Amino acid sequence: MHAVTRRRFVGRVAAVAGGLSATSSPSPAGQPATYDGTALRGLRETLRGGLVVPDDASYDADRRVFYWNPRTATRPLVIVRCGHEDDVKRAVEFARRHALEIAVRSGGHSHLAWGGSNGLVIDLAPLRRITIDSDRRLVHAQAGVLGGEVAVAAGRHGLVPVLGQCPGVGATGVTLGGGLGWLSGLFGACCDSLVSACVVSADGTLREADDEHDPDLAWALRGAGANFGIATSFTARLYPLESVIGGDLHYHPRDARAVLRGFRDVMREAPDAFQATLNLTTGERGLFISLCHAGAAEQAEPLLRSLRALARPTREDIREQPYATLATRAAATAPVGMPPSTFRAIEAVYRESVSDDMIDIVVDRLNEAPPDAVMGLSHYMHGVVCRVDPAATAFPHRRTHAVHLRVACQWSDPAESERRFAWTDAWREMCRPKAGESLYANYQTYSTTDGARSIYGANHDRLAALKARHDPDNVFRRNANVVPAEA
Repeated sequence: MHAVTRRRFVGRVAAVAGGLSATSSPSPAGQPATYDGTALRGLRETLRGGLVVPDDASYDADRRVFYWNPRTATRPLVIVRCGHEDDVKRAVEFARRHALEIAVRSGGHSHLAWGGSNGLVIDLAPLRRITIDSDRRLVHAQAGVLGGEVAVAAGRHGLVPVLGQCPGVGATGVTLGGGLGWLSGLFGACCDSLVSACVVSADGTLREADDEHDPDLAWALRGAGANFGIATSFTARLYPLESVIGGDLHYHPRDARAVLRGFRDVMREAPDAFQATLNLTTGERGLFISLCHAGAAEQAEPLLRSLRALARPTREDIREQPYATLATRAAATAPVGMPPSTFRAIEAVYRESVSDDMIDIVVDRLNEAPPDAVMGLSHYMHGVVCRVDPAATAFPHRRTHAVHLRVACQWSDPAESERRFAWTDAWREMCRPKAGESLYANYQTYSTTDGARSIYGANHDRLAALKARHDPDNVFRRNANVVPAEA
């Protein structure tokens, strides 16, 4: 909060508290929340971090999340920027006492903008400490640490984490949601490497969950973690790996159909150490494959020859490099040579295989895409991640050859919003499977008639029972939400 006199601060708090009283959601007992400025001032005085309210100069910047657009925009009544783990406990207690919806964020990349709320936002971004135990090959990271930062810290010791492909995503969030990335074929999902986590529960207590102290909660945190509390830090395994072969291979958009079909064929035979995503644009980047090979160099050569043979490459930038260099590259959906956009939106669909019909849909939609759109195939499922029993963690999506289709847009003119939404909505509906639909928590952009069962599959009932034990009032619901089982 910016420096103000005590009188101005008290007046500001009182004004905000009045708004809270008028707009708060009902409490579990059905009574509206009410309190005066003393309560909010009391919260502010106990925090080691900061408190942001709507009339602060930084409010508009602090309330934004990555996928900000007219559908996801929120106006939090209170934003708590946590300077210590104790701030998380105090924020949860305050929100519960005054019946405020809780949203939690770190990197803020939730596709459905779950890091925003019209109630109370708990911002973990200031919690940035990373500790590498190179002897035990472990990383201990606070909840504000980003995936790219872990890769850099681990790389100094010749080690790598298993995290996502976008460096700006929160390391804790991607892990608790399952987590798929460059090294999942070699080492499994992000959650498979989770050793323990410190979690603030719905009653405001801090507890540590691991396979020894609370194995049921540790199981749930590996894929459905946001449902069970706010992880303030986590410990995960690291793996020895000095360098990878990685980069981009570009093609002309007119070759999209041939490249898509060939990409599918190459990936069906790819070794565990190889991962790639395919991206389609109508702009100067054209169609491009981003890849990472973490195995022997001689194993990469036939794979690269196969990719170069799909169509004539227009440009190539592939080289051996430290893994951290690849892991800190901007995401494929990031704008290139453009000023930052006001709005971003994304849609994603999980498919258990890539059919010729799906390829035809993608190519046809590319021809009609707005100039800022980036379509892609991500998280091609193969290798170690698919050899883990789906019941071993809460994350069930282990089917070989499954893939995520996605499309991202970014724009600045509000008048363009409905046109972007109409196009992405139509793309999503064309790409969705007709039956047996599944969703991945970290990539969820819509809901199905089966609700959380589409996300957690056969693990759902066990999760619902655990939710009833740990969060019976569903305090933590801004997530891929599991409703508590009825007694």
